[in-house]
Amino acid sequence: MAYFRKRGTKWEYRIKFTNQKTGLPDETSKGGFKSKTEASLAAAKAQLELEYYGFLPDGNELVETYFGKWMETYKKPNLKPITYSVQERNVRLNILPRWGKKKMKQINRNEYQEWINELKEKYSEGTVRRIHSIFSCAMNDAVHEFNILRENPVQRIKIPKDRDKVKKIKYFTKIQLKSFLEYTRPVKNAKYKASMQYLALFTLLSHTGLRIGEALALKWDDIDLDKKTLVVNKTLVYPLNSTPYISTPKSKTSGRSIKLDETTIKILKKHRLNQKEVILMYKNYKAAREDIIFHQHDGRWLRTNVVREYFKEVCKRASIPILSPHALRHTHAVHLLEAGANIKYVSERLGHKSVKITADTYLHVTEKIEDDALSLYEQYVQK
Repeated sequence: MAYFRKRGTKWEYRIKFTNQKTGLPDETSKGGFKSKTEASLAAAKAQLELEYYGFLPDGNELVETYFGKWMETYKKPNLKPITYSVQERNVRLNILPRWGKKKMKQINRNEYQEWINELKEKYSEGTVRRIHSIFSCAMNDAVHEFNILRENPVQRIKIPKDRDKVKKIKYFTKIQLKSFLEYTRPVKNAKYKASMQYLALFTLLSHTGLRIGEALALKWDDIDLDKKTLVVNKTLVYPLNSTPYISTPKSKTSGRSIKLDETTIKILKKHRLNQKEVILMYKNYKAAREDIIFHQHDGRWLRTNVVREYFKEVCKRASIPILSPHALRHTHAVHLLEAGANIKYVSERLGHKSVKITADTYLHVTEKIEDDALSLYEQYVQK
């Protein structure tokens, strides 16, 4: 039932109803109409919406207020800390500066699409998709969980494609990798010159394709040197200016068992013995905590940023392209494929979610393999 009253020169309507969200009596009102007829028409529309939806949306809340509640209620309890920190950063640095002071009901598809197009000028397609995914997920929950919107205003948005669809990966050739590993040992005036830790770490990365976090989380009981196998069941997360912690692998397929080659086995055996020698040799060099394989001089996990810096120094010494430790993962994959390894085997060894990811990532290599296979076929049928 709608009620009307005149306030000064303007008319106002008031509607009483049972809120289907709470099951309790509720009411809504709106004023500022020039005539009672105008107020009656607006009230009739509101009543139809109430009968259909059972509630009236409250879109007056600021986007920044809503996102604060949404992140705390729906994201923080259900995401890994590192994943949450990435999403929180995207909300804080990309979404809120543009939309924070707007009301939820003011978000419209056209303006949002323009913003997405602007983001694409700054970020890659993948990054824009991640930002849009966060925003759209929040809007879906605004509809279905918070009931403050009736529909998601950012549905069916088009993300501009990268002009260069093939991202060129960076890796070392066989000659470059050999040179890199030769220059990995500490230089003459290094603080812990006797340590061969980085040789062991970089050999392991380049011969297994492990992610840096997976390697730094390893303990000695994760490796069976007799059976020549390594188990990946965790990863080290080292947030900037925060305490490091052990987390589950990146995805379900990231957990895996890897076969080790003879060279890697020999290096790891030497490293295990070398760890004990270094501890005896240097007074301030402590034993590793929790029996971890790679560690700082104080026994704590080796820092990822320290590894990256040392990696760059080795590249400079070896006079090869200055890449990042992740390049060793790509290097291992490329060398396997070039050696003729089955792409499904490579995909499982790397812990990819699917063979398609492997094929797309190493497209230039897989194309070469296809060309070589076709050449062999042509030679065969022409005999």
